[in-house]
Amino acid sequence: MKRAMLGVAVVFGLALAGVSDAQAQGITLGAQGGYNYAQLADVPTDFGEISDKGSFVVGAFLDIQFHNLLFLGVEGNYLENKFEATDGSGTWKQNYVQIPAYLGVRLLKGMLQPVLYAGAAANFETTCTVSEGDLSVDCSDLDLSTNSAIWNAVFGGGVDVALGAIRLNGDIRYNLGLTKVEETEDAKWNNWMFLVGVGFGLGG
Repeated sequence: MKRAMLGVAVVFGLALAGVSDAQAQGITLGAQGGYNYAQLADVPTDFGEISDKGSFVVGAFLDIQFHNLLFLGVEGNYLENKFEATDGSGTWKQNYVQIPAYLGVRLLKGMLQPVLYAGAAANFETTCTVSEGDLSVDCSDLDLSTNSAIWNAVFGGGVDVALGAIRLNGDIRYNLGLTKVEETEDAKWNNWMFLVGVGFGLGG
């Protein structure tokens, strides 16, 4: 967890440090949250039949506007991925600190600004549990060797609403799993995220 939070701080610090005074007028800092629907791809046969379950994502974002329509986005999010065995034998949950970075374009200027973006995200596991009823067991106690860090490709789009120094946003995002969840299996997390947020301009 400490390593994940340090990673968030370093990425945000480097992003701010690399922006000139002129570019700094296009910086927006904000908070966001929403619904995270995680799907486990390439499920091992010994998992049996599973049912994907939706959960949450919350976090903060830094939006750096370049030139006319291009922008760089960097985020620090906390999210939960989970699935449930259809036979009722238990629920698998993994929580992550996620750090996405992406390049985007605002297709229009004005109050309503459609956006498209693509990039990558690093995910650092904070907890992993398997639960049944009121009983919850850590994955390590079950000899499940989950990877502490996994990667996703990020693709998304939405609409920003510019209200002076305040920016509202609504996004739909797909995270494509690039790294397997558990060392001995090929399963990867793919995520659909539905996000809303509010940001505040830091420039003049």
